[in-house]
Amino acid sequence: MRTLGVAALVGVLLGTATLGVAPTAAPKAAVGPLVSTPLTVATGASAGNASGKSLTIPQGWTAEVWANVPGARMAAWSPDGKLLVTTGANRRIEILTPTTAGHAPTVKTLLTGTYGVQGITFTKNGSVLVLGQDTRIFTYSYNNGVLTNPKIIVNNLPTGGHSAKGVAASGDVVYYSVGSSGNRTPEDRTANPQRATIWRVRLDGTQKTMITRGVRNGFGLAVGPGGWLFTAVNQMDNQPYPFKDSTGQYGNLVQSYINENPVDQVTRVSIGRDLGWPYCVPDTRNNPKLLAVPFVNDPKLNPTGSKLNCKGLYKTMLGLPGHSAPLGLNFTTGTALESVLGNGAIITTHGSWNRTPPRAPLVRFSPWNSATQTLGASVSLVGGFQNSDGSRWGRCVDAVVGPDGSLYVTDDLAGLVYRITPPS
Repeated sequence: MRTLGVAALVGVLLGTATLGVAPTAAPKAAVGPLVSTPLTVATGASAGNASGKSLTIPQGWTAEVWANVPGARMAAWSPDGKLLVTTGANRRIEILTPTTAGHAPTVKTLLTGTYGVQGITFTKNGSVLVLGQDTRIFTYSYNNGVLTNPKIIVNNLPTGGHSAKGVAASGDVVYYSVGSSGNRTPEDRTANPQRATIWRVRLDGTQKTMITRGVRNGFGLAVGPGGWLFTAVNQMDNQPYPFKDSTGQYGNLVQSYINENPVDQVTRVSIGRDLGWPYCVPDTRNNPKLLAVPFVNDPKLNPTGSKLNCKGLYKTMLGLPGHSAPLGLNFTTGTALESVLGNGAIITTHGSWNRTPPRAPLVRFSPWNSATQTLGASVSLVGGFQNSDGSRWGRCVDAVVGPDGSLYVTDDLAGLVYRITPPS
């Protein structure tokens, strides 16, 4: 849940936010060496695909199969301490109520018939639940596990391609993503409504406004430190080589380049900003930390820069290894985990679908630097879902901090929720 004061909210809307969350100390290097740690199983839960498996987590942390939720996708904690989990094609939103340590939560269906609902968040101090469905954004009043007063605030959204709708909210403003119709489709930039975009709308359905374009699939949305809105973006596949260098590969499909590029993006969102897709390609040459990533012209769609001035775009704050497929984006800001990891972004990557070898699913952490108001290089926090041969027994989707300071990780392949706990 992310609720901001008036000053921070204005900053989010105008793209000039520096207020709303008190400055924090320099980022901690709190993620130590990762070790393979056997999964325990909470009493009342079934390990399923995770039976006998281990996760790689920071040394001293513990990992538990906490709950069974087939198709578990995105998650949000309610103000009364319950975890809500969407299931997409499984057409249900489940509500998980913690019991006692070492025991599985009670799992009940909160809402059915919700095909395509994935994005989920709370606002208005937890009294309003916001949901993103393929074709609409809608809300409910929430009180102690009961939903009332359903309202559709945006309807008739485009589907096909990247049709899942991510959501974030602050006060009476809701943000939502409209993904692209395809991999490299310039016509999305002139479609009605324009696709590959991020929008905002009031809870009453008024003042619907596109705020950022050129966002191929910015499903991950979150309000971060300082009141800024951030997105995590799935970038292009099969990107032609964009550099006119001595290799002579300009404009060709080069597998060694495609395997690592373009990097996925985690960056700040503000009114009028363009993230470049599909005309501009993140350029990570001589940038091993993938920070402040500039752009270069796409050799097929924008070779001369006539479609878009790529050098004039704001640099991407943070790149992730190509084909990571980030879905979950949350911040430790104000949570019980901030004292352990420091302030920063928790980014859940689903792993590649067509890379050779496959990019593994991971939960990553990127520390926030309050002095520069930027995210630092990301590091692995939770892994182990992929076998050495590239096959997978699990696939993480989202990671949210619980009121107990544990990290709760959803897995749509294994149909599980894990509880990852730092040492007390």
